[in-house]
Amino acid sequence: MEVEEYLGSSRLYRRLRSGPHGQLVERYAARLVEERLVRHGAWRCLNVVSGLLSWIAGRRYKLVDLDEQVVERYLRHRGGRQSIQPGDRAALKRWLSVLRAEGAIAPLVLPPLTPHERIFKEFDAYLRSERGLAPRSIVRHLPVIRRFLHEVCPVAPPPCARSAKKT
Repeated sequence: MEVEEYLGSSRLYRRLRSGPHGQLVERYAARLVEERLVRHGAWRCLNVVSGLLSWIAGRRYKLVDLDEQVVERYLRHRGGRQSIQPGDRAALKRWLSVLRAEGAIAPLVLPPLTPHERIFKEFDAYLRSERGLAPRSIVRHLPVIRRFLHEVCPVAPPPCARSAKKT
């Protein structure tokens, strides 16, 4: 199903598409269609993006300034005026993803892993590759594994991690 067929009757979509970020909105709408969001869900996503674009324009941000921190500030602002719906954060995360794919904003820079996170990630990989556990089984084990790791290495994970590798 093409974007025009799916969203062509939406005044909101037409308004956003004719705005300064029209090509990016078209790419976002195409992604919504690819992900088969129902009409109301697509409208909700476009509405949230529209609100964000208006908010950044009012604060004299530029589109290139957008990142997860700016989105969180916007969501706090929006939350003070109306309720945040469950899909709002996902809609904005999807928007950032489209902007990054189009080179309109900087790539996501992940913070370095903490020692606990590194051990946890390595153990997750071990459970998948060496033990052959299914993702659902691993997810069920994660809370217990996290608690264990924090009890065994509460304050100083690096020495604990070093001693674990020796055994």
